[in-house]
Amino acid sequence: MAPNDMHPSQAAGMHSHHEGEKFHSARGTGAISKNVPLSEVNRHCIPEDCWVALNGKVYDLSEFMDRHPGGPTTILAWAGKDASKFFNEIHKGVKIDSYLRPESYVGDLGVDENLMSDEFWHTLREARIVEVREEIDRVLSQTADNLHKADSILRLLQDKNTDPQLKIKLQRLETQKRAALDSEDYIKAMDVKKEIERILADQAHSHLHDVPLDIPNVSGGIPLSEVARHNKPHDCWIAINKTVYDLTDFLLHHPEQRNSILAWAGRDASPMYDKIPGRFPSKQWMDFFMRSEWKMGDVGTEPPKDPTMEQLKQLHDELRRLEGPSKEDIEAAKTAVKVPGKTDAPTLSEESRFPKLAEISAGKELPFFTRAEVAKHTTADEPYMIIHNRVYNLKPLIGSHPGGDDILLTKAGTDATKDFEVFEHSEKARVQRDRDMLVGQLVPGENTDWSAEATVAQVVGEETSEMARYMKYKVTDVAAAAVGWYIYKTLQNTKPLSQFTYSRALRHLHLIMAVGIFGAVGTAQAASYSEGQTRKQMLWWHKQTGLAMLFALVVRFFLRMKSGIPPRFPGHPMIQMLETQSLRAFYVLALLLPVSGIANEYFLKWAPGSDKTGNAEDDKRNDRLAKQSIDAHKVLGKVLQCAWLPFHLGYTTFYHWTQGRGVVRKVSPFI
Repeated sequence: MAPNDMHPSQAAGMHSHHEGEKFHSARGTGAISKNVPLSEVNRHCIPEDCWVALNGKVYDLSEFMDRHPGGPTTILAWAGKDASKFFNEIHKGVKIDSYLRPESYVGDLGVDENLMSDEFWHTLREARIVEVREEIDRVLSQTADNLHKADSILRLLQDKNTDPQLKIKLQRLETQKRAALDSEDYIKAMDVKKEIERILADQAHSHLHDVPLDIPNVSGGIPLSEVARHNKPHDCWIAINKTVYDLTDFLLHHPEQRNSILAWAGRDASPMYDKIPGRFPSKQWMDFFMRSEWKMGDVGTEPPKDPTMEQLKQLHDELRRLEGPSKEDIEAAKTAVKVPGKTDAPTLSEESRFPKLAEISAGKELPFFTRAEVAKHTTADEPYMIIHNRVYNLKPLIGSHPGGDDILLTKAGTDATKDFEVFEHSEKARVQRDRDMLVGQLVPGENTDWSAEATVAQVVGEETSEMARYMKYKVTDVAAAAVGWYIYKTLQNTKPLSQFTYSRALRHLHLIMAVGIFGAVGTAQAASYSEGQTRKQMLWWHKQTGLAMLFALVVRFFLRMKSGIPPRFPGHPMIQMLETQSLRAFYVLALLLPVSGIANEYFLKWAPGSDKTGNAEDDKRNDRLAKQSIDAHKVLGKVLQCAWLPFHLGYTTFYHWTQGRGVVRKVSPFI
C-alpha cells in the first residue's frame, strides 16, 4: 500500500514503530522524507529561520547570511523562495556547498507525488511534531534541572519560549547588524555584537540562556566548537594546521580576499591547506600576510558533553525546523515587499523638494528596520508606517489627523508613500512628521527608488499605458469641443432679455455654479473609489470645481443687484416656502463648502506654526482646526449630496415640470 493511500495515523504509526531510531538522530524534515516541498520552504522566511531553494536543493542559510559576501539582505530577499535563477545569473559556476556547513543542507526540493502528496507530507510533519514534543518531555523528566536553554543567539531567537521583550531587543539589534554588514561597516557590526552581549549578560536576562559570552581560557587549547562561534566578518576565527587564528582585522583591510576567508570562517581550513599555492590558506599566503598577534592558540580537545543535554539540543533543533516560524512572523514577512538585489537606492527626492527635511535628520543616526518588522506594528498603541523609506511611529497623530484615525490604522505596518503623496502634504506637515514621529529607516537592501526620475512611475503605481494616453487626449478633445460649442451658443444668443427676468450674465453664472456643484460631488465620489494618480487628479478637480462654484457665487452676489428678479412660479404656498428655504440653504452650502475646504488647506499648509512662532502648541492647534475644517467639509458635502440635490433639483423641478413650466428655460443663458 502506497503512503498516500494510508490513513495519516497509520502512516505516523508506521514511522514511529519501524524508524524510531532514525527519528532520534534525524534533523528536522529528514525524519519525514529526504525531499522538502516548496510549500514547506515558503514557511521559513524570516532572518532567524531562512530557507532558500537553489538548483533543486534546500538550504538553511540562517547561519550563513551574515558572512555572505553580498550582505545578508540579499539572502533575506529570497527567504522562503526558489532563488535558483537569480543565483545562477550572478554566481555562474559557484558551488554553494563549499561555503556552507554540512548541517545547512536541509534536503532536496520537491516530493515525489507518486509516493506522497504535498498535503500528506505536512500531515506527517504535524505527527512528527507531536512525537518530538513527547520525546522532549520524556528526556526532561529524567534530568535534574528539567530545563533546556538556548546556547546561541540564533537558537535564542528561534525559541518560541524566549522572553518577548528580550526577543524584540535582539531582533532590533540583529537588524542593525545586518544593515552594517550590507554596507561592509564591520566596525559598526562589532559594536552591535558587543551591545547584544551586554544585554545577554545583564542580570535580568543572564538566567534565560546558556549563550557563551566570554572567550574561554586558551591555555588548554581552543576547541573547534568555540571556533565555530566566531564565523562572521566582524568576528572571524579559523583553524589551520591545529592553530586558531583571528582574521577579523585582516578582513577589514583586505576586502579582495574576503570571499575565500569567509568560506572557512568558524571552521578548520586545514583540508584546503596548500591546495592552491599563494591563495588562502597556503604556506605562501601565510608567510606573506600572517601576523603573530593574530594567533589565538592551539586547537584543543572538545570538552566533555552531557549526552542528555546533547540529545535535548538535537530534539529542540529538530522541533524548531519542523514547527518553523510563528504564523505572525510568516504573515509579517509575506506582507513585506522586498527588492531582491537592490542595495542602495537613492532617497533624495523628498528632501530635494523640501529642503527643511534635511535639517531635521542632520546628525541623527537612525536605526534600521526591515519591512517585516514594520509590518508587525499595526495597533493603535504603536502604529508604524513607511514613507519614503523612513519609518514613523504615528501614535502622536492619533486623534488629531485631519483625515481621521481610520486611514492611519488601515495603512499601519505598510509602505504608505503613494497615499501620502496623493494628498499633497505641505512642507510644514512633513517637517512636523519628521520632527515628532521619525523613529528609523529601512535597511538599504529593502529601499524603493523614490528618486525624481522614478517618482512618476512609482507614486502613480504604473507608467501610463498607450490606451490611457489616448483616452486622455480624447477627453481633452471633448472638453475643447464643449468649450467651443459653449462660446458658439453664447454668440448665437445675444438679444436683450426682459428686465423682469435674470440677466444673461447671471444665467451664465448659474451654469458655472451647476458645473461646480455636480463637478465637486462627482469628483469627490470618483476619488473615494480611486487610487494613486487617479485619486490625486480627482481631488485636484474637486478643488477646482469647488472654487468655480465659490467664484460664481461671489460674482452672482454683485450682479444680482443689477438684474431683474423674475416672478415666482405660481403654486401652493407650502411649495413656495420650501423652495425659498431650499434656495437659502443652497447659498449657505455653496459658501461654506469651499470655505471649509480652504480653511483645511490654510491650517495644514500656511497657518503659522512652531517653525515661525517657536510654540509647539501652535502645531497642535493647527492640526485640530484642520481636522475640524475637513470634518465639517465632509458633513456639508453629505448634506448637499444626500439632502439638497435630491430635494431641490429633484422634487421642486419635477413639481414645476408637471405643471408645464420651463424651469430650465427660466435660468438658461441660451435663449
